[in-house]
Amino acid sequence: MRVLAKLDIKKIQYMNIFEKVIGVKANSCFTYSSIIIFTVPKQMVTRAIGKKAINVNKLSTRLNKKVRIVAKPTSKADIGSFINVIIFPHKYRKLSIENKELIIFSISREKAALIGREKRRLKELSEILNRFFDIKKVIIK
Repeated sequence: MRVLAKLDIKKIQYMNIFEKVIGVKANSCFTYSSIIIFTVPKQMVTRAIGKKAINVNKLSTRLNKKVRIVAKPTSKADIGSFINVIIFPHKYRKLSIENKELIIFSISREKAALIGREKRRLKELSEILNRFFDIKKVIIK
């Protein structure tokens, strides 16, 4: 499992605010479809989210952006749940990993949403999966 830090000043500020508001140290921070997503250790996810998502709501208000919290993946077996949280509310039928290529079999009405205008979401998802799972290419069918 490799995770290369690709943090700019803005993301470091987001992580500092996350720690101050929630009291849990985030492992990393990235954006997908203008949503800020923080990764925390698996055992800290429920604490970070808080009862009735109160911590997420506080942080979202403070940053004035949508926020999600996801468990830091520890192996390639976590890829399905990791992708589910990132692309929510969109869904897919199944995943297939071949070599360093991930194929996402989408539901027909979700395909365009997963790809995004000018392939923006697809590129963001590719970068995220490359960072956490060493996946070089993402294909949506």
